[in-house]
Amino acid sequence: MASFKNGLQGLFTGKIGDLIGVKRNGQQFGRSLPRPSKKPPTYRQLNQRAKFGVAMHWLRPLKPFINIGYQNGQDNATPLNRALSYHLKEALVDTETGCRIDYPKVILSRGALVTSWVLEVIPQRDHILYIRWDNPPESRYCDPQDRMNLVFYNVQKEQYLTFENAAERSAKEVYLQMDKNFAGDTVHGWMHFVNKEGSEVSTGIYLKSSL
Repeated sequence: MASFKNGLQGLFTGKIGDLIGVKRNGQQFGRSLPRPSKKPPTYRQLNQRAKFGVAMHWLRPLKPFINIGYQNGQDNATPLNRALSYHLKEALVDTETGCRIDYPKVILSRGALVTSWVLEVIPQRDHILYIRWDNPPESRYCDPQDRMNLVFYNVQKEQYLTFENAAERSAKEVYLQMDKNFAGDTVHGWMHFVNKEGSEVSTGIYLKSSL
Protein backbone atom coordinates (compact mmCIF):
# COMPACT_ATOMS: atom_id res chain seq x y z
CA MET A 1 0.00 0.00 0.00
CA ALA A 2 1.35 3.46 -0.92
CA SER A 3 1.05 6.68 1.07
CA PHE A 4 0.97 10.11 -0.58
CA LYS A 5 2.28 13.46 0.55
CA ASN A 6 0.65 16.64 -0.81
CA GLY A 7 -2.18 14.76 -2.51
CA LEU A 8 -2.23 12.43 -5.48
CA GLN A 9 0.23 14.62 -7.37
CA GLY A 10 2.72 14.62 -4.51
CA LEU A 11 5.48 12.27 -3.41
CA PHE A 12 4.67 8.76 -2.26
CA THR A 13 6.23 5.86 -0.45
CA GLY A 14 5.26 2.24 -0.88
CA LYS A 15 4.15 0.26 -3.92
CA ILE A 16 1.75 1.03 -6.74
CA GLY A 17 1.63 -1.77 -9.30
CA ASP A 18 5.17 -2.19 -10.62
CA LEU A 19 6.34 1.15 -9.19
CA ILE A 20 8.00 1.60 -5.79
CA GLY A 21 8.40 4.99 -4.09
CA VAL A 22 11.50 5.27 -1.90
CA LYS A 23 13.14 8.08 0.05
CA ARG A 24 16.93 8.27 0.24
CA ASN A 25 19.06 11.04 1.74
CA GLY A 26 16.01 13.27 1.96
CA GLN A 27 15.11 12.88 -1.73
CA GLN A 28 12.23 10.96 -3.28
CA PHE A 29 12.69 8.38 -6.03
CA GLY A 30 10.39 6.14 -8.01
CA ARG A 31 11.68 2.90 -9.46
CA SER A 32 10.29 -0.16 -11.16
CA LEU A 33 10.19 -3.53 -9.51
CA PRO A 34 12.94 -5.84 -10.76
CA ARG A 35 11.66 -8.55 -13.07
CA PRO A 36 13.01 -12.08 -12.70
CA SER A 37 15.24 -13.04 -15.59
CA LYS A 38 14.54 -16.22 -17.53
CA LYS A 39 18.11 -16.34 -18.80
CA PRO A 40 20.46 -18.76 -17.04
CA PRO A 41 23.21 -16.98 -15.06
CA THR A 42 26.50 -16.52 -16.86
CA TYR A 43 29.76 -17.97 -15.60
CA ARG A 44 30.78 -14.48 -14.50
CA GLN A 45 27.58 -14.04 -12.51
CA LEU A 46 27.96 -17.44 -10.86
CA ASN A 47 31.59 -16.66 -10.03
CA GLN A 48 30.63 -13.32 -8.48
CA ARG A 49 27.90 -14.97 -6.41
CA ALA A 50 30.39 -17.56 -5.17
CA LYS A 51 32.87 -14.84 -4.20
CA PHE A 52 30.15 -12.90 -2.42
CA GLY A 53 29.21 -16.01 -0.43
CA VAL A 54 32.80 -16.80 0.55
CA ALA A 55 33.57 -13.22 1.62
CA MET A 56 30.33 -12.75 3.56
CA HIS A 57 30.65 -16.14 5.27
CA TRP A 58 34.17 -15.26 6.43
CA LEU A 59 33.47 -11.65 7.48
CA ARG A 60 30.13 -12.04 9.24
CA PRO A 61 31.51 -13.58 12.49
CA LEU A 62 33.81 -10.53 12.77
CA LYS A 63 30.97 -8.01 12.50
CA PRO A 64 31.58 -6.45 15.97
CA PHE A 65 35.19 -5.70 14.96
CA ILE A 66 34.20 -4.54 11.48
CA ASN A 67 31.58 -2.18 12.93
CA ILE A 68 34.50 -0.40 14.62
CA GLY A 69 37.11 -0.90 11.92
CA TYR A 70 34.94 0.32 9.02
CA GLN A 71 32.79 2.82 10.91
CA ASN A 72 34.04 5.83 8.92
CA GLY A 73 33.43 6.34 5.22
CA GLN A 74 32.27 8.89 2.68
CA ASP A 75 29.29 6.80 1.60
CA ASN A 76 26.06 5.64 3.20
CA ALA A 77 27.07 1.98 3.26
CA THR A 78 27.11 -0.05 6.45
CA PRO A 79 30.52 -0.99 7.91
CA LEU A 80 29.97 -4.61 6.87
CA ASN A 81 29.17 -3.58 3.29
CA ARG A 82 32.30 -1.40 3.16
CA ALA A 83 34.40 -4.32 4.33
CA LEU A 84 32.66 -6.66 1.89
CA SER A 85 33.31 -4.29 -1.02
CA TYR A 86 37.04 -4.15 -0.26
CA HIS A 87 37.46 -7.90 0.20
CA LEU A 88 35.52 -8.76 -2.96
CA LYS A 89 37.89 -6.58 -4.97
CA GLU A 90 41.20 -7.18 -3.22
CA ALA A 91 41.23 -10.15 -0.85
CA LEU A 92 39.91 -13.13 -2.81
CA VAL A 93 41.92 -15.47 -4.99
CA ASP A 94 40.62 -17.96 -7.56
CA THR A 95 41.72 -21.58 -7.28
CA GLU A 96 40.98 -24.76 -9.21
CA THR A 97 38.29 -25.64 -6.67
CA GLY A 98 36.74 -22.17 -6.36
CA CYS A 99 37.80 -19.04 -4.56
CA ARG A 100 39.27 -18.49 -1.11
CA ILE A 101 40.33 -15.65 1.19
CA ASP A 102 43.79 -14.23 0.46
CA TYR A 103 44.71 -13.78 4.13
CA PRO A 104 47.68 -11.39 3.78
CA LYS A 105 45.38 -8.97 1.92
CA VAL A 106 42.65 -8.99 4.56
CA ILE A 107 42.12 -5.58 6.17
CA LEU A 108 39.75 -5.50 9.14
CA SER A 109 40.01 -1.78 9.82
CA ARG A 110 40.68 1.35 7.79
CA GLY A 111 41.25 4.72 9.40
CA ALA A 112 43.31 7.83 10.08
CA LEU A 113 45.34 6.63 13.07
CA VAL A 114 48.89 5.71 12.17
CA THR A 115 50.06 2.12 12.42
CA SER A 116 52.85 0.88 14.65
CA TRP A 117 55.75 -1.27 13.47
CA VAL A 118 55.58 -4.91 14.52
CA LEU A 119 59.06 -6.07 15.49
CA GLU A 120 58.47 -9.59 16.77
CA VAL A 121 55.73 -12.22 16.83
CA ILE A 122 57.03 -15.16 18.84
CA PRO A 123 55.15 -18.25 20.10
CA GLN A 124 56.26 -19.17 23.61
CA ARG A 125 55.60 -21.97 26.10
CA ASP A 126 52.10 -22.79 27.31
CA HIS A 127 50.48 -21.39 24.15
CA ILE A 128 51.54 -17.81 24.84
CA LEU A 129 52.10 -15.49 21.89
CA TYR A 130 54.47 -12.58 22.41
CA ILE A 131 54.15 -9.49 20.20
CA ARG A 132 56.50 -6.50 20.34
CA TRP A 133 56.13 -3.26 18.40
CA ASP A 134 57.45 0.27 18.15
CA ASN A 135 55.47 3.48 17.65
CA PRO A 136 55.76 6.60 15.49
CA PRO A 137 56.13 9.96 17.29
CA GLU A 138 53.22 10.84 19.56
CA SER A 139 50.47 12.89 17.92
CA ARG A 140 46.69 13.08 17.71
CA TYR A 141 46.98 10.15 15.30
CA CYS A 142 49.27 8.18 17.60
CA ASP A 143 48.16 8.49 21.20
CA PRO A 144 49.88 6.38 23.90
CA GLN A 145 46.39 5.42 25.14
CA ASP A 146 45.23 3.99 21.82
CA ARG A 147 44.10 0.40 22.41
CA MET A 148 45.10 -2.67 20.46
CA ASN A 149 42.57 -5.11 18.98
CA LEU A 150 43.64 -8.42 17.47
CA VAL A 151 41.95 -11.14 15.43
CA PHE A 152 43.37 -14.61 14.75
CA TYR A 153 41.95 -17.20 12.37
CA ASN A 154 42.72 -20.92 12.42
CA VAL A 155 42.57 -22.20 8.83
CA GLN A 156 42.29 -25.89 9.65
CA LYS A 157 39.59 -25.51 12.31
CA GLU A 158 37.89 -22.48 10.72
CA GLN A 159 37.83 -20.80 14.12
CA TYR A 160 38.43 -17.21 15.25
CA LEU A 161 40.15 -15.94 18.36
CA THR A 162 39.74 -12.24 19.17
CA PHE A 163 41.31 -9.88 21.68
CA GLU A 164 39.70 -6.50 22.36
CA ASN A 165 41.66 -3.81 24.24
CA ALA A 166 44.58 -6.23 24.56
CA ALA A 167 47.11 -3.49 25.35
CA GLU A 168 47.69 0.24 25.11
CA ARG A 169 49.91 1.46 22.32
CA SER A 170 52.45 2.76 24.86
CA ALA A 171 53.06 -0.78 26.23
CA LYS A 172 55.02 -1.75 23.10
CA GLU A 173 54.55 -5.43 23.92
CA VAL A 174 51.81 -7.88 24.83
CA TYR A 175 51.53 -11.52 25.89
CA LEU A 176 48.42 -13.30 24.57
CA GLN A 177 47.00 -16.57 25.85
CA MET A 178 46.19 -18.50 22.70
CA ASP A 179 43.84 -21.47 22.36
CA LYS A 180 45.76 -24.67 23.08
CA ASN A 181 43.79 -26.37 20.29
CA PHE A 182 45.49 -24.05 17.79
CA ALA A 183 48.87 -25.71 18.36
CA GLY A 184 50.44 -26.93 15.12
CA ASP A 185 47.83 -25.27 12.90
CA THR A 186 48.24 -22.43 10.43
CA VAL A 187 46.99 -19.28 12.14
CA HIS A 188 46.69 -15.87 10.51
CA GLY A 189 46.45 -12.71 12.57
CA TRP A 190 45.65 -9.02 12.20
CA MET A 191 45.95 -6.08 14.59
CA HIS A 192 44.87 -2.47 14.69
CA PHE A 193 44.53 0.38 17.18
CA VAL A 194 41.40 2.20 18.33
CA ASN A 195 41.47 5.58 20.08
CA LYS A 196 40.08 5.85 23.61
CA GLU A 197 36.84 7.41 22.33
CA GLY A 198 36.32 4.51 19.94
CA SER A 199 35.80 6.94 17.06
CA GLU A 200 39.02 6.42 15.07
CA VAL A 201 41.07 3.40 14.08
CA SER A 202 44.35 2.61 12.39
CA THR A 203 44.42 0.63 9.18
CA GLY A 204 44.93 -2.99 10.16
CA ILE A 205 48.19 -4.83 9.63
CA TYR A 206 48.73 -8.52 8.97
CA LEU A 207 50.43 -10.96 11.30
CA LYS A 208 51.11 -14.62 10.71
CA SER A 209 52.30 -17.27 13.07
CA SER A 210 52.07 -21.05 13.09
CA LEU A 211 51.39 -21.74 16.76
